[in-house]
Formats: sequence, structure tokens, C-alpha cells
Amino acid sequence: MTGTVARVVAAPGEAPSPLEIQIPVPTGNQVLVRIHAVGVCHTDLTLAAQWPEQGLPVILGHEGAGVVEALGPDARGLAVGDRVSLTFDSCGVCEFCAAGTPGYCEQSITRNYLGLPGIRSGETAVTGGFFGQSSFAGLALATDRNTVPIGDLPFELAAPLGCSIQTGVGTVTRALQVQPGESVVVFGTGAVGLAAVMGAKLAGAGTIVAVDPRADRRALALELGATHAVEAGPQAAQQVIEATGGGAHAAVDTTARADVLSQAILALRPRGTLAVVGLGAPSADLPVMLIMARGLRVIGVIEGDSEPSEFLPELAAAAAAGRLPVERLVTTFADFDEAWAAAREGTAVKPVWLPAG
Repeated sequence: MTGTVARVVAAPGEAPSPLEIQIPVPTGNQVLVRIHAVGVCHTDLTLAAQWPEQGLPVILGHEGAGVVEALGPDARGLAVGDRVSLTFDSCGVCEFCAAGTPGYCEQSITRNYLGLPGIRSGETAVTGGFFGQSSFAGLALATDRNTVPIGDLPFELAAPLGCSIQTGVGTVTRALQVQPGESVVVFGTGAVGLAAVMGAKLAGAGTIVAVDPRADRRALALELGATHAVEAGPQAAQQVIEATGGGAHAAVDTTARADVLSQAILALRPRGTLAVVGLGAPSADLPVMLIMARGLRVIGVIEGDSEPSEFLPELAAAAAAGRLPVERLVTTFADFDEAWAAAREGTAVKPVWLPAG
């Protein structure tokens, strides 16, 4: 066992607090990573409030980056000392993993949400293995499937690649396969939405519209590649139609709000596609007749439909070359509580915690 300090949700609805834990020595294809940076995501906030009481205490955190400290005997493709980004885990053998879309792995729930046995605090069992990592800690136990070398990219920029950046960029470039000259509208300009804006620019989209209630986020979207910025509201769809000359080829919704999803559908041109990537309302009414009459598609997207072992190095190279300005989204914090508050209050697009040591 190896000791470290983690930030754990100890009681229902509470913010994570520090706790001394012991992590088992890596076995099989497991990888022990010393965490140097970890993004705080709205998924962490949501699940901290909803985690089942019987699974507490739990270590969240799913955008870790750091250095490989130890390897299980079956781990492949990595070496102690490698600088890595952590992402979601997958089995590597089911039909979805074999097809290069491990976000839909048949074992996804088990590997990313049901917990990793063996982590303890004294005599108390602690739930780990969140997104195959639980990286709100000085050390995280991952696998060789979700540990990806990122070269010399600074850790604070490598951390969000594992979830928010690959989700936003991948949704545009991989799931929607936006082509040069096409039009894209992004609803919600948090980290995922702004990553989608950057992805649309990388894809060569001709018109990129960002929709958000906050003027500062709309201004940032314009700086990152959006050609138009529209205030959120019932008028947004019509403004998108005007900006795109008849509606967008593709829409990305990061909000999972019923009213916004309706606007996203209305903002599409015939044969357009809406990608749903947000975590929020469990259901929403959609205009079925309009979808049918215009030949629209609505698709769900997990982690940008990416294969992280291939996509994360591409993203790291684009960030290092300045073509993917992740640094414009990141605000670093030495204090975890400040990073958590910044995510909760929206004062930083992508808060990144830098654990001491």
C-alpha cells in the first residue's frame, strides 16, 4: 500500500474534503500515477451531489495528469517516468472498443462508476476508480487503457484533454465530422462548448456560432474562433438561422436543458445534426414532426467518440503548436477548495488544481 492525501466526498451533498488514504500496489495492467494537475469538471459537481450514500466516501476527479510512478506486471506501452494524461477506462475487447469507440464500452459503467476495491483510510473502505482514475488525490490508480503519454505539454494543459477538451473537439471533428466551409452552432460555452468552438475552427468550419447567456463567455468564444456570438434565449435559433444563411449544418448542445435543446433543433438546416453531450435534464420534449419533416438527426456523444490513445496525442500536439489554445480556458489553483468554488460558481472556465508535492 502507498499513502497519499485525497479529496473525498464523505457525506451526501458535501464538497470534497482532505483524507489520508492508502492505495494498493498496481496489479495486472494497472498504472500508479503521481498527479501534478487535475481539472475540476461539472460532472464532478453533479455526482458529488448525487453519489449514493452507501458508496461514500468517494474520490472523484477524472481529468488527471502526472507522471507514471509504478506499473503492474501486465501494463503495456508505458514506462515509469512517463508524463501522461488520464481519461476514461474501457475494456479494449468488446465490439465498441474494437471499433475505436471505447466511450460506449460494454463495461463502461463497471470500469468508470462502480468503484475500485482496495483503497482504504485506516479501516474504512474508500470508493476509487471514478472514470478509471479518481484523480482528486496525490496518487491515482489507472490502467494502461486510460493512461496516455502527452510528451512535454505542461500538466495543467494536459489535464483537461482527458475529458472536456476531447469531448468538445471530438464531437465536432469525429462524431459530427464537420467539413471545411460548413456551419456549426454551439449552445453553452463552458469548457466543453469552447473546446467545440476550437474544434470547429480546426475543422475549417465557415460559420461558427456560440450561444450563451454570459457576455464574457461569448466574447471569449469569438476570440477562440467563433464568427458570431448570440445571447441565449428564445430568439437564439432565429439569430443562428440568419448568421448561417438558413440554419447550421451541425449543432452541439452542452447544456442538457429542454428549452435549449428545442432551440438547437430549430437552429438546424434540413438534414442537419444535433449532438447532445451535456449532463443535466434526464429527458426533454423534442419537436418530432419538425425532426421528421427536415430529416434532422439527434445523436448522443460520449467523450467525442474518440479513441484516447490516438486522439489525446493529437490534441496535445495541437496544443503545443498553438493550434488548440487550451491555456485560454485554464485557471490554476494551488488550493482545492478555491478550484471547487470556481467550478461551482463559474468564475473560471476550466479550474485546474495543482496538488502539492
